[in-house]
Amino acid sequence: MVTDESLKTTKNATAVMVTVLVQVLEKHMPGIEADFRERLGLAYAEIRNDSDDLNGLELLNWTRTYLTGFSPVVGQGSPFLEGYEP
Repeated sequence: MVTDESLKTTKNATAVMVTVLVQVLEKHMPGIEADFRERLGLAYAEIRNDSDDLNGLELLNWTRTYLTGFSPVVGQGSPFLEGYEP
C-alpha cells in the first residue's frame, strides 16, 4: 500500500533525479535546461487540461522549482545545488 508520505517521498526523489540529470546535461550541452523547462511547461499545461492528475502536476512543478529556484508559494530562491562544483 502506498501512503501519502511514501508517495510524496517518491515524487520528491524523482524531481531531484530529473533536476540533477538536466543540470549535468546543461554543463555538456548548454541550452538544454532552457529547452527542457519550456517543454516541461508544455507538458504541465497538457496534463492540466486533459486530466486531473494532481500527483503528476505536482511532480512537474517540483522539478521546475528545483531547476529555477522559483516557488509560487515562497517566491524566488536558489536552484537545487546552485554553486556546487565537483
